[in-house]
Amino acid sequence: MAPHLAHTEIETTRAAALAAHGHTWGWEIPIYLFLGGLVAGIMLAVSASVLMLGREKVTQAMKRGLLAAPVLLSLGMGALFIDLTYKLHVFRFYTTFRATAPMSLGSWVLLLVYPVQIGLVLAMPPDWIEPWLARLLEEVPTLRKVRTFAERHVRRLAWAALISGVALGVYTGVLLSATVARPLWSSGALGFLFLASGASTGVAALMVLERDHRMQGIWARADLALIAVELMVIVLWLVGLATQGPVYREAAALVVTGPYAPFFVGMVVFGGLLLPAALEALSLRGKALHSRWVPALVLFGGLLLRFVIVYAGQDVSFVKG
Repeated sequence: MAPHLAHTEIETTRAAALAAHGHTWGWEIPIYLFLGGLVAGIMLAVSASVLMLGREKVTQAMKRGLLAAPVLLSLGMGALFIDLTYKLHVFRFYTTFRATAPMSLGSWVLLLVYPVQIGLVLAMPPDWIEPWLARLLEEVPTLRKVRTFAERHVRRLAWAALISGVALGVYTGVLLSATVARPLWSSGALGFLFLASGASTGVAALMVLERDHRMQGIWARADLALIAVELMVIVLWLVGLATQGPVYREAAALVVTGPYAPFFVGMVVFGGLLLPAALEALSLRGKALHSRWVPALVLFGGLLLRFVIVYAGQDVSFVKG
């Protein structure tokens, strides 16, 4: 088969399977979407901090988050690989590039994120690096040159991390919205929803790791803003579905009043967004202590959001029967 037909074949096969057989996506896809969004959020938070504060102001929490990002992304891609029906065909995603094919575009975004992450790690202050790795970077001429290059271009790497983080976050939603025969996913708002949610979970992960009280306050303010954006996009997404045809309203009802409502309205919107936002606001006013349980609620809500959207989206189809 010609390489340029590989993505079309894979996407068409998956779309037909979704339309004909209902639930064909299991736990692997929500896990992949969550970890991809989480990594995107960490990249956005760290790169924005480097651009605004400089690399010297980067905290240990950001260090740990940035070092964990490639591992988390690899775990997400592992979950995606488990879901693939024809695992030996995975190489076809990298035999060509098609900007109009979500799977093709996403595959290359995922691949390009790694060198950006590694470059940003190498560009950080020397005390970031473990002693054994620091010695290796000094003793191997090629690695020493790479580190020197990264240090000289730290702001460019931060911008690259910012852009690739946005692309990765949006892609996790576009992957669903580009799938045919599923009205719950047929919305351009999903890309923005998953980007806002990913950014919020990334900040929440850094809040869990953060020890510096001042930075905890900064992260809490950032998360409050991101939660507000996420809630607004959720409203726009649901209103957009409700103002279209009956099948769209049926899909929206699944998560608002139907069987998924306790999880979506109760555990995602209230438990994972409104409650932590209220607690973060209280902590910023000095009426409550910063607690790692608060960002943990945001992380749990972000994970559950993906599970609800993926599973509920497969319950209603344009294709009946």
